[in-house]
Amino acid sequence: MNNDHAMAIVCDLALCIGREVTLDALLTKVLQRFLFHCACPVGLVLQQLPQGEYKIIKAIGDEQLLRHQGEPLALPHWVSDGEQCILRAALPLPGSRPYPFAYRLRIEGGYLMLLLSPNAEQQGEQLCHLFSPILGNLARAIQLCRDSEQLALRQQAELVDMQRFNESLLKAIPIPVFYKDVEGRFISCNPTFTQITGISKAELLGKRVDEILPPEMADEYTQRDLEVLRSRQPQYFEHTLFDRSGHRYQVLNFKDLFYDHQGEVAGIIGALVDITHIKESEQQQRTLLFQTIAALSSAIAHKDPGTAGHERRVHDLALAIGQHLQLSQERLDGLGLAAMVHNIGLLQIPAEILTRPRALREVEFELIKQHPQAGCEILQQIDFPWPITAIVQQHHENLDGSGYPQGLQGDAISLEARIIRVADSLAAMTAHRPFRRAMSLTDAFAELTRYAGVHYDEQVVSACFAVWQAGYRFAPL
Repeated sequence: MNNDHAMAIVCDLALCIGREVTLDALLTKVLQRFLFHCACPVGLVLQQLPQGEYKIIKAIGDEQLLRHQGEPLALPHWVSDGEQCILRAALPLPGSRPYPFAYRLRIEGGYLMLLLSPNAEQQGEQLCHLFSPILGNLARAIQLCRDSEQLALRQQAELVDMQRFNESLLKAIPIPVFYKDVEGRFISCNPTFTQITGISKAELLGKRVDEILPPEMADEYTQRDLEVLRSRQPQYFEHTLFDRSGHRYQVLNFKDLFYDHQGEVAGIIGALVDITHIKESEQQQRTLLFQTIAALSSAIAHKDPGTAGHERRVHDLALAIGQHLQLSQERLDGLGLAAMVHNIGLLQIPAEILTRPRALREVEFELIKQHPQAGCEILQQIDFPWPITAIVQQHHENLDGSGYPQGLQGDAISLEARIIRVADSLAAMTAHRPFRRAMSLTDAFAELTRYAGVHYDEQVVSACFAVWQAGYRFAPL
């Protein structure tokens, strides 16, 4: 074998190794090329097991051996031991014809390649020396394929888990929820939706509203859908709904977009909140209002999974501060609701900006700064018995007027907004974000102290310290 022939073999094997991305394809192609260059009819790739045995993970050229793929295989020590790369004794292989000659090629990571032949080699030693550098590349390629496949399996498992979680979440949500594609066809709904509307999931899937509702109602729904798709902003509106038994519901309809993994619009998600009894009873109104706020808060968490639990932390700490400041129960109720939806305006911010794993650019931060005003506009459509919209609008204002969106100063900012400002800052600073690690509590409190009287209300900061010293702690995320 001359140098040109040797180089051709090396190049052929190197190209073959570098071309495949899955383990099965890699082992198949590589084993075929080794068999070709060594003029052997049968080939095996064995993987060593923790017990010292081997298992056949790839077999070519022998149907009997192929049937034993994946099974443990006990081999004499001389098969894997020793320095010689050529074996001149018949191997004890299951259900196979005898092969008195074999090339033995060790591969890092506990792998063994056997090239079997009924005939003696022609240029064995020379070939085996030629294969030595190739086997190192093969070992690395095998590991890369295994890592890639394990990652794919983990991702698939995570996807299945997420799908199951979403299904469980939909079942648990006590309000009707539905999904539509961009063409307006229903693609899913939760059991509560079918119970309220009287329309089964089988009847709903793949249908448009004009196929299941009267024309005048269908037209209103269609126009609302088109407006969501056009503006890319959530829609809230009240309307009357009749189920198939004729029962009348007054509902609050919430619609927003959802996106695929590439950030493209995938369809519309909608929720119906039954507010019939809200119109009839003040107490029931408040109960359902709290449920609605919880649902909206959940929508914020789904918009940016990296901040899940933030609204709850801000809510709990704000209430603790408010109680320390001896606010009335009426004001505490309003403070709690405002804290749960203080970031509702983030629903209008593209998810790719919220989840970007780096510090925001100036233009991106300017877009983020619009969320207090956007939240105010969203919540203006709900008739709250508290100044929720003003609190949400002001929760990023600073005492010195350097905040946003209005640049308010001092007492022009409501006390509730000043409380949420402190609670929101402490919760954000002590939580991990894609672009930074969490700050320690010591450093976070130092930051609050540093800007007390500038950005933050001194009385509120002192109250925050006091509740923390009294044993208050954030709930785990």
